[in-house]
Amino acid sequence: MEELARFGRASLAQVAELMGRSEEQVAEAAVRLEGDGAVVRGMLAASAVTALISEVEPARPLQDAEALLRNAFRLARENAKADWASMAVPVLKNRLLQLTDGTFREKDFGAPSIWHFVTLFPGLVACEGVRPSERVRLREPELIETDDRDESAELDPVGKGRIRDDLWRAVFDYRSGKTYAWDETRGRASDHADPDSAGIRVPTITAAELRTLRQEFVRTQETVSEHDAARLAEWVDGAGATAALPRFYRPLWNAHLKSHAADRLRTFFIQAGLDVPSDLIAHASPPTAPVSDVEHARRRAHAYIDAMTGEELGRLSIELSVIARVRISDEG
Repeated sequence: MEELARFGRASLAQVAELMGRSEEQVAEAAVRLEGDGAVVRGMLAASAVTALISEVEPARPLQDAEALLRNAFRLARENAKADWASMAVPVLKNRLLQLTDGTFREKDFGAPSIWHFVTLFPGLVACEGVRPSERVRLREPELIETDDRDESAELDPVGKGRIRDDLWRAVFDYRSGKTYAWDETRGRASDHADPDSAGIRVPTITAAELRTLRQEFVRTQETVSEHDAARLAEWVDGAGATAALPRFYRPLWNAHLKSHAADRLRTFFIQAGLDVPSDLIAHASPPTAPVSDVEHARRRAHAYIDAMTGEELGRLSIELSVIARVRISDEG
């Protein structure tokens, strides 16, 4: 409620445009619903905005907007932003416009402003700060870490293939406790609070199954140095975030996840007697990625260090600039 109170306000003009009414009509309705304090200097209180727009039928489903929000944060992560899981609201708006070639309009999703728009997803983002420094923070950034499906053609035989966002969430969103069902009429997977609600339930992976999947992935790696083996073991037993993997294995793990999701979904549709969606793209097995010269050198260095005795390690010379970078990383 506090987030809505701070972010959910909107101007009379914004709400009037959304509702297709005059500002005078909106102001009268707001006062009638929420009292004299509903309108102050042309701005509507958050409670008044919520009450007024409840009758507005969005032109697009909120699931589409949620997918856009996730992609906006994914874009920030791919651009190597230090605190990619948090961004100013105007920056978020710019990213949404960038992702949609300038066509994004919060009004399409039943929101009069970008600030009110972000309050529609309390399970996905937290609203922080006050104007003019409002920010939104991703509540579970690890979900974005494992949802990195855009890989280069060299790492993915089908190019930049993706599992559809609604189906990807249905398979991997086990943390939320939501139940996902296939809506044959709309041709998409939707979440339902009631496990007995209509629709054919999509089998969401469990935490135990995902851990088994991580174990299987590690077993398929043919050549692993002792250095990488230790990090992979920690990753298997930990939260399983992609960022915790040695860099070389991240695209392979993402491809492995996509392959598993596609196989799981195909099995689901076939067993349910449904047509497999034509936009479900997958590869049969994790691809073999070409190793860059830098990665070759890095892996050779790991192998040399693994073979060294204690005395040889004591004579090992490492540049001070490298030591400084490792220290900074450890402290961070």
